[in-house]
Amino acid sequence: MAPDEFQQAWQAQASQTRVTIDADLLRQEVHRDQQSFRTMILYRDYGEVGVALLLIPTWFILGAVTRSPWTWYLTVPVLVWMAGFMLVYRRRHRQEPGEPDEPLLQCVQRSITEVDDQIWLLRNVFWWYLLPPSVSILIFFAHVSWLSRGGGWQYALIFFVLLAGFLIAVYSWVYVLNQRAVRLQLIPKREELLTLHASLQEEGTGEGTQNQIALPGLPFSKQGLPASCHSPVRMILGLVAFFVIMLLVVFLVETARDSARNEPHPEKSPFAAVRWQESQPEVRLDETWYQLVSLDGLSASEIVTFSKQTYDDKWQKRFEEDLVELLTRMGHPPADQVTLVVQSLSSSERQTLKGVPMTYENRRDIRNAAREREEEKP
Repeated sequence: MAPDEFQQAWQAQASQTRVTIDADLLRQEVHRDQQSFRTMILYRDYGEVGVALLLIPTWFILGAVTRSPWTWYLTVPVLVWMAGFMLVYRRRHRQEPGEPDEPLLQCVQRSITEVDDQIWLLRNVFWWYLLPPSVSILIFFAHVSWLSRGGGWQYALIFFVLLAGFLIAVYSWVYVLNQRAVRLQLIPKREELLTLHASLQEEGTGEGTQNQIALPGLPFSKQGLPASCHSPVRMILGLVAFFVIMLLVVFLVETARDSARNEPHPEKSPFAAVRWQESQPEVRLDETWYQLVSLDGLSASEIVTFSKQTYDDKWQKRFEEDLVELLTRMGHPPADQVTLVVQSLSSSERQTLKGVPMTYENRRDIRNAAREREEEKP
């Protein structure tokens, strides 16, 4: 007989080899693996929920301490979503623990279902875990870059690109880690369980004869049943990295704010006085009061909105006394002369006043008037 014929005969004999296993021992091994897998998933999932819920009050505290813009708080509903999604998913895909004497085939089928659930969760991690915070963070980055455009549009754009690039790099790394866990741990585990399931089905009832199961080859003989899909640290690492990114951004924002505050600006104003009708500024030019419509093409409402977002409860003071700094931070530093569009207080008539001088005397008068108001307060 030729060597090839010997090899073919040996392979045919090997394919027919059947290994007999004690059914109780196999059931105990499957139960042990199933319990270990559930424990690992339980720690991971509820660890993520706990971290997300812990970050919610932390987010409010950081926002208040750093006086962050309102887009900072968009992350709070994202954290609620992440915790809520995980709780709902766990509830909908909860598998009841099996009885010690349940059929082995049923026990293996339950393990396959649990592994399939985790494969779906990690394969779709981008949609439920990475995309929502990415959107809120990018909106915050864009807002911060917009507020920092006083140093120039190019600076603001570069600032945003660097922050967004760092975010994408970190979250891409988290995504790759999860897909690697699926490929190297969950898929092999599922294939082994399917092999065992198919072997048990061939035995009919899945319990064998006289408590012995004859399998065509020994499943798990090479690497055994892995105890878990991956370390829970890998999933929680995403939330920790997310938190570190936001702390870095807060530091950069505060640094930029301090730099802007320390930068000298001419203390000048085109108005002889300023008063308010709610959020609408009324300005005095010479001896006449007008409602301010725009300044150098910027609407009064836009300037007021920016001042509120940037200076919080001091927005009126900044508008009145630090107009040059305010306009500079908006990316429109004023020249020595500005163009004003004003409206009469007694009619809807509007006027365009060109070449209105920015003077130190005007700003001094406004500051003195503010001091007098403060002294008159009880």
